[in-house]
Amino acid sequence: MSKDFLADTYIVDDQLQDTLAWLCCHQDCFDSFHYDALQKELCVMHANGQDIIKEGDYLNANYGILITAHNFAKP
Repeated sequence: MSKDFLADTYIVDDQLQDTLAWLCCHQDCFDSFHYDALQKELCVMHANGQDIIKEGDYLNANYGILITAHNFAKP
């Protein structure tokens, strides 16, 4: 199943490269991100603070800012 990285919403799965691709397509809704390879954590800084992005999280770029809902969907 192909993913639409240009869609305004995204549910994070176990494919880090897909999450990074979606974030790169929506760079206007967050300030920066970094990945800690030792902890295996993706952290995104945005207007509402910062979030650790995990599998199952719902990301929304509809409003010009990144909105996250944690544990929205468990794969």
